[in-house]
Amino acid sequence: MSANSRPPQRPGWRAAALIYTITGAVCILACAVVPDSEAGMLVAIAGGLPWSLSLLTLDLSPGVANTALMMLAGSWAINAALLWWLALRRPGHHGPSHPA
Repeated sequence: MSANSRPPQRPGWRAAALIYTITGAVCILACAVVPDSEAGMLVAIAGGLPWSLSLLTLDLSPGVANTALMMLAGSWAINAALLWWLALRRPGHHGPSHPA
């Protein structure tokens, strides 16, 4: 590969990252607008796995809903960041290369 050649496109990972990011934003906004929706909350928790398991550390004190929503938003953000990292990284550059 020459120095001016472009890295191969990764449309599958980019599409997955974009879809996941948009879905996450919609889920979190829906949970904020309609906090009493059990189905919406279950979708948000499932989409944020494994990080959303941190919700188990919360107690049932008043005002915990805002903390839970922030934890879910963080869970989706971590997963989206990992997907974008996979989508945008350059393949084949895992270590120093030595010419033969």
